[in-house]
Amino acid sequence: MLVAAGCGWRPLYERPSASPTSGGAGAALAQISIDPVVPKSGLGPLISGSTDSLYDSRAAQLLQNYLKNALNPYGPPNTALYHLAIELQQELRAAVSLDNGQSTREDLVMTAEYQLNDAKGEPVMKDVASIVTSYDILREPFSDLSSRRDAQQRAAQELAQGIQTRLAVFLKK
Repeated sequence: MLVAAGCGWRPLYERPSASPTSGGAGAALAQISIDPVVPKSGLGPLISGSTDSLYDSRAAQLLQNYLKNALNPYGPPNTALYHLAIELQQELRAAVSLDNGQSTREDLVMTAEYQLNDAKGEPVMKDVASIVTSYDILREPFSDLSSRRDAQQRAAQELAQGIQTRLAVFLKK
């Protein structure tokens, strides 16, 4: 501990006092207003006949909620110093296939392109975060749907944690 303290290293989420507004990365993150997450998808389900845009909307909602809990646990800032804009994209890939071409395991790839803008709307940070989660396909409709939803929830939560960490590091520099 003494060696780490001697080199100037400090914990990322350190606060000078017990008050949540006393400073540190948590207080800096609380000054970010989160714009609605925009899903990148094709045509809507009524036009294309696909339910994929419903999954995209749900993933965007999940990511939005996880980010609100991570960045603004005490509510949105009254006067935000920053605005976070996010575009979210999902992709399904066959991870394991049988000889007949049927998938038995799929990867859900969730990618977020995000930009942190200052109060004037000028970009101060732009980055991309991506998460891959896998789930089994059992050829049972309910269990397949449950597996896909669970993978989507896990991916959104991990993506929010990754974005939170990157923003905290950026703001504490």
